Amino acid sequence: MGGRFVLRIVDSTSEYFPLFPMTPLLYLSFIGLGLLFSLVYFYLNRRYGLEEKKAHLFIFFIIVYVMSFELYAYYLVMQGQKNVLVYNLFFVVGETLLILAYLHSLIDQVKIKKLLLVFIVLFLIWSITNSLFFQSPTVMFQQYTHLLGSFGIVVVCCYLLFRVFLVEGYWEQPLLSVPHFWNIAAILLFYCPNFIYFGSINILWDIDKWYLTVLASMNRVFAALLYLIFGLSFYSTLIFMKSRNGR
Repeated sequence: MGGRFVLRIVDSTSEYFPLFPMTPLLYLSFIGLGLLFSLVYFYLNRRYGLEEKKAHLFIFFIIVYVMSFELYAYYLVMQGQKNVLVYNLFFVVGETLLILAYLHSLIDQVKIKKLLLVFIVLFLIWSITNSLFFQSPTVMFQQYTHLLGSFGIVVVCCYLLFRVFLVEGYWEQPLLSVPHFWNIAAILLFYCPNFIYFGSINILWDIDKWYLTVLASMNRVFAALLYLIFGLSFYSTLIFMKSRNGR
């Protein structure tokens, strides 16, 4: 996300990031903070149920996963090598599947869960098709695969929020105290502008490089917030108590 920009992939020199404070190192620091907060929560979650512990472990795994491939991608940049294959494998395909798996675990209707599984299969088929015939994973960022995955994530997030606000007692606790609510909102916050950014990038290539830099850096800001919220979300159970906050 932070480094996952066509700008960086096409030419990974530092000249593209002089105008915005969210530098690659600052972005990695935000992921590190999210990872640290999530790690500390393992000590605090002993009092909570098995379901919440499993959810926290999965979110922790996502942050570790992202931190790992982002560090490797940054290492490749520092070595003067392309990181496009790393982002295509671990972001476009890998992270999309992890986010969809997390959202799948939150759905309470069997029919919708099955539809999401069908979408995941179609996404994988399209990913392979796009790699073989349209966008080589070693040459360019797989924009078409990313757009389909982002579209699916946005639709599922909107569905879950729709269920949350219209079904009384969906989580049977105050909304602000539910970590999943914060995670869904953070995912939506990133993938909505991300979908628009990558969906229009072919049109945006003709505008001044300064504007492309700002757009890419804003995308990185939303990504940094996503992982920071992931790391902090489970603290909402401690912060927003039932006696103080309702739906």
